[in-house]
Amino acid sequence: MAHKILSKITVVDMTEGVAGPYAATILGDMGANVIKVERQEGDWSRTAGTGSYGNVGSAHFITLNRNKRDLGLDIRAADGKQIMQRLVSRADVVISNFRPGAMAKLGLDYDQCRALNPDVVYCTVSGFGQEGPYSKFPASDTIMQSVSGVMNMVGEADGPPLRVGFPLVDTTAANHAVQAILLALYGKLAGQRGGANIDISLMAAAMSLMNVNFTDYLISGKTPQRHGNQNASLAPAGAFKVAGGRYVTVAVLRDSHWKKFCAAMSLEHLENDERFRTNTLRVGNRKALDEIIEPMFLSQSSAYWLERLRASDILCGPINTFADIAEDEALASRLPLIDPRIPGVSRTMGIPIRFNGDYFGVEQPPPAKGQHTRELLAELEFSTEEIEGFFRSGTAFSAAA
Repeated sequence: MAHKILSKITVVDMTEGVAGPYAATILGDMGANVIKVERQEGDWSRTAGTGSYGNVGSAHFITLNRNKRDLGLDIRAADGKQIMQRLVSRADVVISNFRPGAMAKLGLDYDQCRALNPDVVYCTVSGFGQEGPYSKFPASDTIMQSVSGVMNMVGEADGPPLRVGFPLVDTTAANHAVQAILLALYGKLAGQRGGANIDISLMAAAMSLMNVNFTDYLISGKTPQRHGNQNASLAPAGAFKVAGGRYVTVAVLRDSHWKKFCAAMSLEHLENDERFRTNTLRVGNRKALDEIIEPMFLSQSSAYWLERLRASDILCGPINTFADIAEDEALASRLPLIDPRIPGVSRTMGIPIRFNGDYFGVEQPPPAKGQHTRELLAELEFSTEEIEGFFRSGTAFSAAA
């Protein structure tokens, strides 16, 4: 089955928050043996938001930490370093998102890990990468949306810059980290030795999302402007208010689609209008076009317009809330909604990969802090006496399962 493909791969997850944990979770969904190393203070995402579920934590933590076992460890202690060295020596992948320089102080930077394990795939996720003047600065998704210019591209033309309301940059960085790790693992499978040193920066991930816009700037020297809900390259293309206060979106990609759009809107007389005949003309005369179609959209409901537009094969859709999605059985059934195996939580969002007809599921529910410490230390072949010593000294800790 799909979720067992990486079953021979061990991943050491030394991350908190979003980007690193999500990358490790994706690998865990694919079957990897993921060991989350967690300090006594815990991953800050356990307390993010307002809710806490079971003995695990917030929806934030639950979503980003399934299919992992949790090793509660003080990695700064002498014995903690010994445990980490043994863990790294037996792992295939190490992922961290500490600030650059922190892993070196812990004795676990790339060169130190490679000395322990010459074939280790070592992946760091940071704000600005591991080198250069910016590498010393802390970062988060919000900060990176700002520095990268994402916020400068979001919002109305005459309004302030806006933040995308979810961790867009973190999630993108996580996916790039997984791609790079899988590439390195494939390299090992193909006979390449020496592991890999992977450096994923949130800054580069953010810019990759805007590759077309940034390339256009590099070529033309023109800074892109905010266009609100309108697509700057197409017209009509954007959000339109309909009767009842809701909105629908429409996107006319080709001039042949324009003809279909005119028919659907009973605007056949505009089909060859010299102001609107081509997309270039429509973009240039967007205001005049919107003055015609906006009152039309306001005259009928979203259901009415979606039925007419879809019948003419025009790209369109409602602007949904999460409630709309969850209550639309036909739509929700196409999503990877999975049971996290936590009391009181029936469904969470999985990863959007359908492999041989199935989405990935949950083999290991999101762990409590330190839940698997004894089990993992025993797998690392520490004796019972040694393990009890780690607990007495505070090097290791556990939580009730």
